[in-house]
Amino acid sequence: MYRVANSSAKKTRSGGPVSFAAARKGSVTILFGLMGIVLFLVIGVSIDMARWLHARTETIGAVDAAVLAGARNLQVNGLDSAAAIAIANSYYNANIQGRVPLSMDTIQFKVVDEGTAVTAEGTANLETSFMKLAGINQLPLLKLSGSEFSKAVLQVNGNAESSIEVSLMLDVTGSMCDSGTYNCTSGEKLNAMKEAAKDLINVVVWDNQGSHTSRVALVPFSTAINIGTLSQSIIHSGPNAKKMKNANGSNVWWNRAAICVAERSGSKAYTDAAPVGGDRLAPVYTANGACQPDNPIVPLTANKALLNSTIDGFEARGTTAGHLGTAWTYYTLSPNWGDVMPSASKPDSYAGLTQLNSKGRPMLQKIAVLMTDGEYNTQYCTTGLKDKESSGNNAHKGNCTSANAKSAQQARSICASMKAQGITVYSVGFQLASGGEAEQTLNACASSEDHVYSAQNGNELRQSFRDIALKISALHLSK
Repeated sequence: MYRVANSSAKKTRSGGPVSFAAARKGSVTILFGLMGIVLFLVIGVSIDMARWLHARTETIGAVDAAVLAGARNLQVNGLDSAAAIAIANSYYNANIQGRVPLSMDTIQFKVVDEGTAVTAEGTANLETSFMKLAGINQLPLLKLSGSEFSKAVLQVNGNAESSIEVSLMLDVTGSMCDSGTYNCTSGEKLNAMKEAAKDLINVVVWDNQGSHTSRVALVPFSTAINIGTLSQSIIHSGPNAKKMKNANGSNVWWNRAAICVAERSGSKAYTDAAPVGGDRLAPVYTANGACQPDNPIVPLTANKALLNSTIDGFEARGTTAGHLGTAWTYYTLSPNWGDVMPSASKPDSYAGLTQLNSKGRPMLQKIAVLMTDGEYNTQYCTTGLKDKESSGNNAHKGNCTSANAKSAQQARSICASMKAQGITVYSVGFQLASGGEAEQTLNACASSEDHVYSAQNGNELRQSFRDIALKISALHLSK
């Protein structure tokens, strides 16, 4: 008899090892299959990340170039935000030509910070190829918060590694009042000038002063210059009153205007030589001893509140001694006048104009801005009286002729001296007669044609001052 059960047991025992080997082989195959999938995903993710990194780098570089180009355009075209944005868009599009295609790009540019900076906003996403298998369809190139967007900012807080000194010659003569009025504290023209000057100050003067500073001086002028609290040692001595002929030939008494100064004569008349000895300034004598303008000069300061409040208080009256305003923009920027100025207002050395910082820019800028709305028509004799060629009633002028040239000619000579020292001169004419002597004088005074502005209304005047402020300022990128 056969024992089938034993025969079956042998098959089972002999077949056992064969089944184990097959199972092990199958497990290895599955393991390699899983590893292949993982490896495929790793390679795919690496490819997606490489594409993302390339697109991100290209996008950030394009944004940086765009905001810098837009902000530079602001420096050239002042308040033209639309032109700045158009330039930024143009630069951005040109710099992403080699970038991998994106699923979304809504990046756009805008002008911020009262027209002094350009930045970007929007999103840019890359569509994934392999990471979709893990449910990741898109990768943002920049943080959605916008914190990675660059901003091209005009020079603030000394970031340009240089200092700025600006002296503003501001016309407060009677012609700055509304038509038919020659004595005012407000009016369309005067108010426009005040706003334009304050606008420049708010752009140029940094909120935080450090090792590099930005300071502005104010030089309001009309018939003469009011020196305010500066020492009268800079003025030639003279009696409080003296009898001299007026332009009518009558002998009358004239009273010294104690805080008023006119031009100086002699070989240093048009220079910035220190006001000592024979190079001091002429005193001013008027019928009542009053000084025009009422507003004194303000030496260099970083105190924006003081500068702005002083401008708000400007009053307009008197004739136009433009050469005196020109001279005092020079003096407030000149280190030769440092001993005359308050300690915080001492101008820096001219040497800084030619010394370069780590960015290849001058360590110092000295800027004169000359603004007027009319012909220069008043000059002085050495006696301290307006000469007989000056504007005004003969009873208020002397029967004498200036030892120097007329006001406009003196202004041109002073401008030539300023520019020779390295001071940059901007000129702003406000509603001037085309081709007139005032326009010619401002053209001659400016450092170049690009430094000349002509404004016919308040908006154009403000834009002129803003344009100058932006040209003065340097650019840097911030995040």
